Amino acid sequence: MLVWNANLSLIVLDVSASVDRAAAIAEQYRGYVEQKSDSGEVPASMRLKISAASFNDAVKAVQGLGEVTHTHVTGENVTERYVDVQARLKNKIELRERMRQLLQKATDIKDVIAIESELTRIQTDIDTMEGTLKLLKGQVDYAVIDVSLRRKKILGPIGLVFQGLWWGIEKLFVIRE
Repeated sequence: MLVWNANLSLIVLDVSASVDRAAAIAEQYRGYVEQKSDSGEVPASMRLKISAASFNDAVKAVQGLGEVTHTHVTGENVTERYVDVQARLKNKIELRERMRQLLQKATDIKDVIAIESELTRIQTDIDTMEGTLKLLKGQVDYAVIDVSLRRKKILGPIGLVFQGLWWGIEKLFVIRE
């Protein structure tokens, strides 16, 4: 059971159009946009949830939106954690059943109150573990792609002259890094 995450930074010509295309990519790969921050031509960021089976294809498709400046992909194996929580959940459910049997046999009020209190605690633990299993399953089923988009700078004529001048000056001091 692997949880996949990618963090991509891109430089694009049109930020708004790229945001729309990224949302379309998410839908194409059986996913959705979980979070989006877009105000036109300023930098935008998005969080895409993609079907884990399509993760690699979706990452490549998002990278195709522009010039990639940063890529970081991680995969976390949660199998051991998932199996551990499942085993503890099974034990808690068995304990809950034994406590219910004891509750039916209890005659003293003090014992009934103590058993019910313990049953409440056990049920809380069971609910927490079931939530953890559901969360892990969701993370395994849907990978996350965080996308950061910036608009490409287009230099004017004077900017191009200074860029060329700077390149020449730089080569006087550094030929190769």
